[in-house]
Amino acid sequence: MKNSKKYMENEYKVEETKFGTRTTHPAYGTIIFNRAQGGRTHLFGSSIEHSNVITMELRHADITRGLHRDWIQGSKPIAEIEMSYSQFAEAITSFGCGTGIPCTIRYTEKDGKIPPCDFVSKREQFTGEFKEQIDKAMEKSKELINEVAELFSSKKTLTKADKENILKKLNMLNYDIGSNIGFIADQFNEQMDKTVMEAKGEIESFCQNKINAIANASLVEHREEFLKLENPVDIESE
Repeated sequence: MKNSKKYMENEYKVEETKFGTRTTHPAYGTIIFNRAQGGRTHLFGSSIEHSNVITMELRHADITRGLHRDWIQGSKPIAEIEMSYSQFAEAITSFGCGTGIPCTIRYTEKDGKIPPCDFVSKREQFTGEFKEQIDKAMEKSKELINEVAELFSSKKTLTKADKENILKKLNMLNYDIGSNIGFIADQFNEQMDKTVMEAKGEIESFCQNKINAIANASLVEHREEFLKLENPVDIESE
């Protein structure tokens, strides 16, 4: 049986530049993680809107050998994604987790820029599903009421089979309502716990960014005072 996998050519490209010998290969790449903030961002697999996200860029790369050292440089982007802080934390701590942790694809080399996805309110989604389930139960109950009313009008005395049939349908309706509504309630509580954790991560990241901004501004404003301290941090080398 022939191997159906397609492989690109294992081709190295080598050229001499003023900085040294530059080599490229299809397997060479770089990955960049950054923080981004601002606006209200909708993320796939997240139940809240985000102002702070983690971005990841995967790029092609080349390596230049010059001055007896290697210089690695990322070039054209292959893919760009965004994740919430909780998604990022889950991704780096949950190895081999099913088919992966949700992320939002913003760009691919093949497709170019990806349109943003819509925000889905989990509260509204659960409300709609709950209403739909209640409407189905109400429809079944109306059908049962009409059936019993027809039975009462057509028969003066109900047989044992008639009574058993009515009780059977009532029990089925009761079970259907109880089990489905209970399941929806459990799923709703589970989702709300997840939403709270996402909101907590968003608040923590916002506070951390503010603290970092205040600290950086203070270092710049009081730089001379810090330099006068005994055993100060070596600001000059930073």
